[in-house]
Amino acid sequence: MDVSAFGDRRRTNLHQLTVRRGLYGVLERAFAESEVPWTECDHEDRGDGVMVILPPTVAKGTLVEKLPTPLVGALREHNAGHPPEEHIRLRLALHAGEIHYDDHGVVGRAVNLAFRLLDAPVFTAAHARSGGLLSMITSAWFFDEVIWHSATAERDTYRRVHVTAKETDTTAWVRLVDGKLSLVDEPPPMARLPAPHQLPPSTRQFVGRDTELAQLTELLTQPRAGAVIAAIDGTAGIGKTALAMTWAHQVRDRFPDGELHVNLRGFDEQDPLDTSQVLDGFLQTLGVHPQAIPAGRDAKSALYRSMLAERRMLVVLDNARSSDHVRPLLPASPISVAVVTSRNRLDGLLVREGAHRIALDVLSDADALALIAERIDRTRLEEDPGSAAELVRLCAHLPLALSVAAARAANQSPLSLRELLGELRDERHRLDALDLGEPDLNLRAVFSWSYSELPPTAARLFRLLGMHPGADIGLAACRALADDNAPAALRKLTSAHLLTEYRPGRFRLHDLLRAYATELAAADPERAAAAARLVAHYLDTALLAERHILPHRYGRDALVGRPPLDQAEIGDVDDAMDWFTLEHPTLLTLVGFAADHDLTGHAWRLAWACTTFLRRTGRWSERAAVHRAALAATIRTDDRLGEATSSRNLATAVARLGELDEAVRLLSRAAELCEELGDEISEFKTHLACVRVLSARSCHVEALKHAERAWELIRGRHDRLGHADALAAMAGQLAAVHRDDEARPLGTRAFELYTAIGHVEGQAYVLIVLGDIERALDRPAEAVEYYRRSHSLDRRLGDRYWRAVSAEKLAEVYPDDDDRERSLREALATYREIRHPAAERVEVRLRTLMASADGTRAPAGETPTC
Repeated sequence: MDVSAFGDRRRTNLHQLTVRRGLYGVLERAFAESEVPWTECDHEDRGDGVMVILPPTVAKGTLVEKLPTPLVGALREHNAGHPPEEHIRLRLALHAGEIHYDDHGVVGRAVNLAFRLLDAPVFTAAHARSGGLLSMITSAWFFDEVIWHSATAERDTYRRVHVTAKETDTTAWVRLVDGKLSLVDEPPPMARLPAPHQLPPSTRQFVGRDTELAQLTELLTQPRAGAVIAAIDGTAGIGKTALAMTWAHQVRDRFPDGELHVNLRGFDEQDPLDTSQVLDGFLQTLGVHPQAIPAGRDAKSALYRSMLAERRMLVVLDNARSSDHVRPLLPASPISVAVVTSRNRLDGLLVREGAHRIALDVLSDADALALIAERIDRTRLEEDPGSAAELVRLCAHLPLALSVAAARAANQSPLSLRELLGELRDERHRLDALDLGEPDLNLRAVFSWSYSELPPTAARLFRLLGMHPGADIGLAACRALADDNAPAALRKLTSAHLLTEYRPGRFRLHDLLRAYATELAAADPERAAAAARLVAHYLDTALLAERHILPHRYGRDALVGRPPLDQAEIGDVDDAMDWFTLEHPTLLTLVGFAADHDLTGHAWRLAWACTTFLRRTGRWSERAAVHRAALAATIRTDDRLGEATSSRNLATAVARLGELDEAVRLLSRAAELCEELGDEISEFKTHLACVRVLSARSCHVEALKHAERAWELIRGRHDRLGHADALAAMAGQLAAVHRDDEARPLGTRAFELYTAIGHVEGQAYVLIVLGDIERALDRPAEAVEYYRRSHSLDRRLGDRYWRAVSAEKLAEVYPDDDDRERSLREALATYREIRHPAAERVEVRLRTLMASADGTRAPAGETPTC
């Protein structure tokens, strides 16, 4: 007799000792109640069981007439008083025959047959499936000569089976004493087959994944109640199968009963394999005759799990479509391990079966280079390391793409790395370059198998994401593309690893999937409408965010209108700055995108909306680039208002970069357009822009004329913001030409107006002007106070450039060298951060201050540029 699952990993050594003591206690009690003298029986301990030899004086019928009931009772009593790890379920084999003793124990054909019966797969499976505590198998002789002739042996409860094992090929009879009957009367014979070893070869070019391999191996050491299930998921071509096969080959020696493997074709040019069909193959591999396989899938699955119940096997289920697709193929025994791979995240297995998830990402730079080095001669790579690195980047670090590209470079001898890179750089045809002519080595085909399985809403969003010009996208923009279906579609796309949620609410495609989505989008009839929705969303949100950053901006409503106020992601100035910080790379590309889709008005207004953020954060080059793109679009479509606005904005932007001649030319063109349009608001703003640019050229007299012209245009209007802007411009230029007594009241009035309407940015600027006036009037203490107040406001606004300006000006008027040094260091650090040329000037001043032994002040500098 044998204790089922004695080697269960849940049982510690102490548990096993208790089980063995319990077994002997159960046997002694049951034998006593059956009137079989235990002390007169010979018994050999087998670790997880015992062989008992009865003396010829004991009637054989006792074993089937009296023993089963007390034996079940004793087992129940034992189990009731012990934890699950110490429970006992018994398989009992009965036979009678000649035996022989020697110094080592007992031998004989009868002994061999008894053990063959005890370990027969059909018997162990039936016992495992029954759920009972005691199952019995008898030889044909014992059934025919003892049970058949007994009135109380319950012969009708026995079922005939065929046992084939090693030298044994015989009929036997099984009784499930207290378990559920589940055997047929006469199943076809079961062949005793060698342990299956179905793993396909592992790839020689496998690199990296050390962490994932260690995670898989660690699962083998963890205590468990059921089978270990590892679910490996990741996008197409990420290397799921390679990881599973590599690990399986590394640990196959830990599974003496073999390995099962199947490619379920969940994502393939062919239809997915039917699970019932897979079970047919597995069961036959395990020795079940085709005629003995049940008809229903659930029945097949139950028999399959029974066959694995006491086998230590590794089951690799590759390329599953879903949790339901793979669930019937999972073992239940804690001594077996299943590895499942899928492009989908198998949440069902994680929740219901307690599977351990291993999510794969693309390869690191080092591993990606190592992978291509497995295929391309290292000498070629070492001769041109830059090309190798670019190849990795253009293949998006995706193992399949890297392997295909490397194979082309290695096998097509005339093809140099540079020629291959030339093909890959063309985004429109990049996927053409990643095709070796076979479906599973064609990136476009491989991606299509995932795309074809998407529900319509998710497929639509995936296509439309291909037209989004940014590197990532948020939920609100996805809603603009796909309406209210976006959240569900996003969940499906991320689950299918066609899209990555790399941070909460932010999504991105890797470059090759983007190329595939772009191809799909190009043929989508909804493309134009989706583009309009997308651009409108970003423009509305940018305009709202810009209002939070700069609540007061002259002529805003007339120029760009009022955005809808239902943008939940923008609630205050902090939200606005966060949104711009996150989205500004997309916004910059979206200007060109809008122009390409004949949305010129949206394009230049979007550039206009970005201006304040780009200016305050010191993004000079980006500011100029976005307005240059907007200007090109307006010229191409003859949008005169847009051209005037973009010319003016670009002029101010390039002036910050020191391109003052270009700035003057642009403003001249803007002035011409304003006159043609008869637009006084735009004309007013153009004069103010001229003030800033001419001041930067130190042409203060001419700049003052433009400030006075701006004042003439606005003074008759009841417009406090316009008045403040013009007065501030005049005050600044009057101070620059040393007309401080005239400048001071104008600056004071501008400050009062800005304060009255809550225009913090205007206040900060006028305080600089007032500080300059006080400094010129030789009132340094008053100048310090104005500069400090301006510095505080610019810090609050997050305006790095003007914060640096005020810090530099403070350094010019502080009486204490330590204060001057601190301010200069702050100004220098900020100018360097924003890459402003004033950094060089401040560095010279700082060195001069530090080198001055007597603390002489550094010479005052020119007024910083606009």
